[in-house]
Amino acid sequence: MSPTRLLATDLDGTFIGDDPAMHDLWEDLEASGITVAFSTGRHIPSIEQFYRERHVERRAAACVCMVGTEVWFYHEGEYHFDRGWSRYISDGWNKNVVEDILRGFPEIRIQADEWQSEFKASYYLERNADLTVAEIRQCLEEREVRAKVIYSASRFLDLLPYRSGKGGAVRYVADKLGIQQVTTAGDTGNDLDMMRADLGFHCIVVGNATEELRKVDEAHIYLATADYAAGIREGLEHFGWLAGGSAQDSGTAGR
Repeated sequence: MSPTRLLATDLDGTFIGDDPAMHDLWEDLEASGITVAFSTGRHIPSIEQFYRERHVERRAAACVCMVGTEVWFYHEGEYHFDRGWSRYISDGWNKNVVEDILRGFPEIRIQADEWQSEFKASYYLERNADLTVAEIRQCLEEREVRAKVIYSASRFLDLLPYRSGKGGAVRYVADKLGIQQVTTAGDTGNDLDMMRADLGFHCIVVGNATEELRKVDEAHIYLATADYAAGIREGLEHFGWLAGGSAQDSGTAGR
């Protein structure tokens, strides 16, 4: 039988944070026929490290990596890079111009090379964030560069192709897997993109989420009281995907 439901979850601070709850949740997801995908700022080597460190035998069917700029599918015992997504997001992207613009902002610091990629320019910004982000967006507009500016956790600044992001990448993964019903889960501002109402997903904000997510008030977003994987479980029960919830509108999460 083909899978009919997909949980696309952030890793750090969402799926990761309470190991016993995580292992129990994944076991129940598997028993319920719910496919798992990770949507994270991590890269594939870091996800593989997570598997080793947490002694995880299961594997996510797909990984949306580097804040929605890479897609990987698990097949025959390893992850395979999806070039179709890269071709799609490359439209209008010019990383050289983006980096040139960012050099004009002394208050930001570039992140390590491992967090940079062809389609991702990542920095640290820890003061005057609102003003700086607004100025960056203005500079991008003046240079006619179409890019997403994502600030999260009061520290991380990512500039990405305007077609990229966790939301579109999760939709792409769901379509490739032939799954219509999708629930997403997250804890920081870079997860907001996969909680957009236009995507038609059910969404879960875990209890330990940052204020930027906890203040979101939309009908399709459930604010859990429990933290980490227990919060994901609470949300899935609320949407009727796992036993114990209200079975509220369990069939509408999709397009």
